[in-house]
Amino acid sequence: MPTPGKRSSMRQIAAAAGVSVATVSHVINGSGRFSEDTRERVEAAVEEYGYVTNMAAKSLRMAQSRTIGMIVPDISNDFFSKIALHVERELATEDYSVFVCNSANDPARERDYFRTLASKQADGIICISGLRRLDGEFVPHGIPVVCIDRAPENDLGFPHVGSDNIGGGYMATEHLIERGCKNILSISSFTANYPGNERQMGYERALAAHGMPLCRDYQLFVSGKQPSIIESEELVTDFLSTGCPVDGIFAHSDHAAVGALRALVAAGKRVPEDVRLIGFDDSVYAQIPTPQISTIRRFPERLAHEGCQALLALLRGEKPEMETLVPVKLVQRASS
Repeated sequence: MPTPGKRSSMRQIAAAAGVSVATVSHVINGSGRFSEDTRERVEAAVEEYGYVTNMAAKSLRMAQSRTIGMIVPDISNDFFSKIALHVERELATEDYSVFVCNSANDPARERDYFRTLASKQADGIICISGLRRLDGEFVPHGIPVVCIDRAPENDLGFPHVGSDNIGGGYMATEHLIERGCKNILSISSFTANYPGNERQMGYERALAAHGMPLCRDYQLFVSGKQPSIIESEELVTDFLSTGCPVDGIFAHSDHAAVGALRALVAAGKRVPEDVRLIGFDDSVYAQIPTPQISTIRRFPERLAHEGCQALLALLRGEKPEMETLVPVKLVQRASS
């Protein structure tokens, strides 16, 4: 019988099951050949003795830790938390544990996490970076890295899985144009958030395609110094005070769209009768207000899946697609 409080050994399991230590190892690791009866006896002994594999020692022997590091810029953002949830679920089916690191959009913290994950011998890293450029000096060499959502401007040879932000920006702007909007305000995401720049490109391309002028006064930029909802509300309030005509607003995130809606309501503007509004992401924030906010839906579960598949391919020594774009979808609600 096992001794309470004492770690059971593989030798004890072998003795209890009446097999060799090598056979116990084969059964636990799912390798080699053994009968169904042998498997059942070993598993019964494992359960009786409460045997737990020493993963640290196993990692040294196999040169694998079975751990993946995931760096996210803001775990409180429901879009990023959904990606992290789906990554954890998918990699768990491959016997990997995922350690989520929240950089809080702090470049220094993100760099520290790269170093920490390398020192902890993570087998791979999935990164949603808050940095425009990834410095090769702090990105660990020899550890597979996959970027999700945001691709660094400098090419370090990492596969990237992202949403079609340019197409989404075009789709959102064209939707407002087709609804009769002539003076469309654009509210960008935090300027360090380069998917926001891509959405801005989509906005500009849609205006050009429909023969509408691009006016810099109609482009507002969220600095990131305050939560997007608050800063967007202030930006739109200030814009409305100028008296410039506006009948449509494309906010590059649902958070910014909520702030814009609050500013419009405070100014006595009716949505959508006076001003039509559309956001981006299809987060829960778009569904809470009255009216509910039209948006561009992104698919975090698909981003997570494609990112995991790219990382698993690298871990197998294969070469995945270097650029994968996940389509987006227009979701029309009462605000437009």
